[in-house]
Parts: sequence; structure tokens; C-alpha cells
Amino acid sequence: MILDQLPAIPGILNTEQTVDPEVSRAKFDRELERFQQVQDYNKQRGIILLRASFPDVVLAFTTAKVRPIMIAFAVKINFTNYDLEAPSVQFIDPLTEELLRIDQLPIQMPRKTGMKTITQPNGEKQEIPDISHLVQAHPPHQLPFLCLPGVREYHAHPAHSNDPWLTHRNSGEGTLGFLIDQLHKYGTDLVKGYCPQNYNVQPVGPGVLQIQSIGLSLVVDISNVPS
Repeated sequence: MILDQLPAIPGILNTEQTVDPEVSRAKFDRELERFQQVQDYNKQRGIILLRASFPDVVLAFTTAKVRPIMIAFAVKINFTNYDLEAPSVQFIDPLTEELLRIDQLPIQMPRKTGMKTITQPNGEKQEIPDISHLVQAHPPHQLPFLCLPGVREYHAHPAHSNDPWLTHRNSGEGTLGFLIDQLHKYGTDLVKGYCPQNYNVQPVGPGVLQIQSIGLSLVVDISNVPS
């Protein structure tokens, strides 16, 4: 999905620079400098800088805990009008930088919001984590966004009109380091393995089958989902 081919969604896509660009650029450079100071640490966590040129930082998040290492997802963090506006976080193809639909993402970033009680078939009650997902989508294009304070898409959504960005502006939320930590915490840090999406089974001889796995899905450790 190519950004330029989509109609503008105010506050979400095609945002124009209205703040003095030198002010936003200086703050962008400051965020990038802070990232570079801990770049080796982020690389150990599987976070790879693909590109950085104002107003965008493009990052790949890999499955550092699992072998073989794969790119789980990539994001373009846009600092247009920063920090009068919060940064935008867009999920993209790591090679083409085209926008992805939510059904093209392998993970929706689960977050524990509390506990809930369920009733088992035998009548016993059990306490289990109540899980929500930080990755939501905008209709009609189903573009995924990070539903978290400090993200432009979150604050621009009508459902969050009572939680404006300016109340978070000086809290540290919305900084590049904060966004990276959240994407890692609820994203790739929870990945514990892979499983095939499908199988192709063919006989290759008497009593012998060839089983080929088709595609891989990420296996997320739901038991360890953070709050």
C-alpha cells in the first residue's frame, strides 16, 4: 500500500510541516543522537536502524531471541512537526517501505490490562490475564497504528480526544527511545519461536511422505505478556 495513493487522513497521513522546520530538525537530530549512543545495545535487542533522514527514522525489529533471526516487523517513525505534534508510527515493508495492512503484520502486540475470571466446562472458575492489543487499525484502509499515548495516531483518533498530546509532551513519552522500548517490550521481546502456517504433504515413495512447511508465524509467549 503506497502512502501517496491514499487520501489524506487528518493527523494520520500526509501531515505537512507547519512548525519551523529548523526547530523540528534540531529536535529530530537530538533524538537520533540519543539513539546512536545506545545503538549497540539496541542491536543486541534485535533493533536495526535502516535509515534516518529528517523527518523519518526507519527501524527493523528482529527476533533476536530465536534462531534463525527474522525481521518481525519494520516501522517508519515520522517526526514532522515534532514536538508540537507527537511522532507518527507506521508499520511498513522493510524493503519497499510501503504501508502494511493490519492483516499483514505477524504480531498485534498483546498487553495485559488486568485479570478476568472464566468458567471451565466442568464449572470451575479460573483467573486468566485479560489481554488487549496495542496494534489497532483505521478503517477503511485497515492501516495499523500503535494505540499508545505518545503516538500521533493515538492522539488524533476521535476516541482519544480527551487525552491530548500536549499533556504528555514533557513526560518522555513520544521520544524515539520511548517508542523503541514499547515496540520491543510488547513486540519482539515476546517472540519465543515459529510455527508453520501450512503444510504440503506429498508421497515420495512406498510408505514415505515429504512434508514441507509453508510460511512461518511468530509464536508469542502469552504467559509473559507485560502490563
